[in-house]
Parts: sequence; structure tokens; C-alpha cells
Amino acid sequence: MPSSQKTRGNTEPKKSTLSSKVSRMASTAASSELAVMLAAEMEKQRKNLKEDMATLICASLAPIQSSITSFREMVDTLGQRVTSVEVTAGENFETLSKMEKALSELHAVNATLVDRIDDLENRSRRANLCIINVPEGSEPNDDMLTFISMLLKDMMGNQVFATPPELDRAHRALKQKPKDGWPPRAIIVAFHKYQNREKALRWARQNEMRYKGHALRLYPDLSANLSKKRAAYKNIKSALYQKGIQFRLLYPARLRVSYGGDTLLFETPPEAETFYTLNIERKGGISADPEHED
Repeated sequence: MPSSQKTRGNTEPKKSTLSSKVSRMASTAASSELAVMLAAEMEKQRKNLKEDMATLICASLAPIQSSITSFREMVDTLGQRVTSVEVTAGENFETLSKMEKALSELHAVNATLVDRIDDLENRSRRANLCIINVPEGSEPNDDMLTFISMLLKDMMGNQVFATPPELDRAHRALKQKPKDGWPPRAIIVAFHKYQNREKALRWARQNEMRYKGHALRLYPDLSANLSKKRAAYKNIKSALYQKGIQFRLLYPARLRVSYGGDTLLFETPPEAETFYTLNIERKGGISADPEHED
């Protein structure tokens, strides 16, 4: 009896242990199955998320890609246009260089032609003289030629003109008659013979001419352009005269200076002024010589 009870007592703990193991095994199996299910579900969600992300990224990048494509096309177009502009600019630069060269040549030719025309104009005036300071109204209204011819004869005398010089033309400068008290207009005289013009001019350089109390002056009749060139020597001529330096203004517009035993010829006023500043300004001159002009 006791032995039988002891056996049942031993059997009950064994059943309890087996049940626990079975329970644990079932629990473990359930847990493994759940884990597998969860893993499968997570993998499915991961794939779905990946697909959704890929779709979203593609959808988001599509406008950007389109913009990049358009930008590339624009850059390519701009590149082609820049290349075209560079080619055109190169061609234009070459054309411009040729035009500048041609313009420079034309400018030189034009300057030469202007000088030649001016020279021709002055040569056409070689027999002319300008008489300055003859009072307005002194001449008869209809016979200026006779008036001037007799005026020259009377002032210069027989030593210059045995008879009144023959003139082709004589008239006042072509501008408005001055008001009372203003300087009179110059009289332009065209001699029939160039030699008579030279005689009158030489005499006027060495003698004083007066008419009715007015001092008259005779000058060559020059073009406006040449007169401007010659007038540019005014300051240097005045400085040379004050220093007593002999000089002469030659045709067309050159200054001849006699200084220190040498004869110097200057083509432009700046050349003469530079020489004066460096060599004469602080030194005394030789002897004053009346201003001569050819």
C-alpha cells in the first residue's frame, strides 16, 4: 500500500513536467510561427514601401529631369548662338580693321586734297592785296578801280608806279557795312600784273601809308585756312620782336629766324616756341627788324 502510493506520488510530478514541456514547445512553436509571419509581413511592407518610395521619387524627379533636359537644350542653343556671335564678331572685327585702315587712308588723301585745294585757292589770289583801314565811303560809288589805282599811285609815287597800276578788280570785303565808329571793311585789290602787286607790297613793308589821317596797311590776300595757320605765329612773332630777333613769316606758313649767325626755319608755331623758350627767352636779341610777311 505504501509502495503503491509512493509510485503514484512519483508519477504525478512527471506528468506535470511533461505538460510544461509540451506547453513550452507549443508556445515556442507559436512564437516561431508568429515570428515567421511577422517577418513575412515586414518583408511585404518593405517591398511595398520600396515600391512606393521609388514611385514617389520618380514622380518627384520627373519635373526636375524635364527641367534639366530643357536647361541642357537651352545651354546647347546658347552655346550655338555664342559660337555664331563669336564668328560674326571675328568677321566684323576684321571688316572693321579694314574699314579703319581705309578710313585712315581716305583721311590722309582728304587732307592732301584739302591742302592742294587751299594751295590752288591761294595761288589764284597771288596777284591780290588787302588794303586795311581805308575809311568807308572814301571811294566813288561806281569806280572803285580808278580810286584804288590813283590811291596807290599817289601814296607810293613815281618810284614805284610811273603811271596808275592796272587793276582787274577792286571791292570791299563781302560782308555787311559796319556801323559808324566801327573799323572799315578791307578792300580786296586784284592787280593785272603780279609784278605790280609785289612792288606795292615791298614798298608798304618799308614805308608808312596814310590816307586822310588814317594809317593804311597792305597784306597778301590769303584763304581763311592759311590765314588761320599764319595767325598762329602771332605770339612767337611778338616775343621775337621784343627780344630784337630778326624774323620773317614765309609763304605759306613758315617762320624764318636769324639768330646767333644762323638762319632757322620753323614749320609750326610749337617748334618756334620751343626753340625760343630753350635758347632765347633769357638772352638778349641782336637787333629788331620790322615784321615781314611773304
